[in-house]
Amino acid sequence: MSQSPIQAPPHVSVPSAQARSKPELEVSLFFVIVLSGIYIAYEVMAEPSGGHPVGHILGILGTLLMLMTEVLYSLRKRTRLLNWAGPVRNWLSFHIITGIVGPFMVLMHTGLQYRGIAGISFLLTLIVVGSGFVGRYLYTALPRTLTGVVASRQDIEREATYIHRELTQFQSEKSARVQQLVAELSQRHAEKRSDVLTVFGRAYYQWRYQRQLSRALRQMDQLEQEQRQQLHTLLSRQRELARQVDMLESARRLLRFWHIFHVPFGLTLFFSAAVHVVATIYFRAGLLAP
Repeated sequence: MSQSPIQAPPHVSVPSAQARSKPELEVSLFFVIVLSGIYIAYEVMAEPSGGHPVGHILGILGTLLMLMTEVLYSLRKRTRLLNWAGPVRNWLSFHIITGIVGPFMVLMHTGLQYRGIAGISFLLTLIVVGSGFVGRYLYTALPRTLTGVVASRQDIEREATYIHRELTQFQSEKSARVQQLVAELSQRHAEKRSDVLTVFGRAYYQWRYQRQLSRALRQMDQLEQEQRQQLHTLLSRQRELARQVDMLESARRLLRFWHIFHVPFGLTLFFSAAVHVVATIYFRAGLLAP
């Protein structure tokens, strides 16, 4: 006799590893492609260099975007000044877009020439942008509810208890062989890994478990197709919730280390950029040339 499909309890917001994402990377890629077209036209019409008027305009706009990247998101996240301007997640998306497009405009500003303080600034830009991509990956690793809020350990464990109860009920009416396979599949999530492997290897470990699960379900030929599908749903969700508990702690620890690295490099970048701007004004270069 088949059982009714599993549904989450109404009082639990189901955390999802595939939290609804904003298209910040797609928007950034669009602007990068457009700017690349502008740079090609710039190279055809003039010799690209940091001192060329077009190069200076690109540098000024890129620096302003990078300044917005550093300041606005921090203000929204750490103060109440911009509470009226939308949720923090939207500001993070804006932070990512300006953090990609701004440095790309600075790259165009250099004309691919890296000398002196400008070269140091560009190197720091590459480090900060690369670090930003790592930070975004860590941020998306945090399990979230359907509303996009980071799920608490209590939320995850509450649903895990519900899934465990459903699995126990499912097994109670099945053969000893089915019960043994379900018990084995339920225990496979118990292996402990380092924080780095937990977060950066999540796709691989999820793929590996799904292969193991599919192989085991094929051995349960005494079950109806609907029951196998239900069991697949229950075991997959149980595995996902166990992974999310580990991911919640691991991602938070890695994010703390990431901030220790990212913030000082970002401040150093803006200091070197400020020195570059002051030197440009002092020596009256580019747009300021007499």
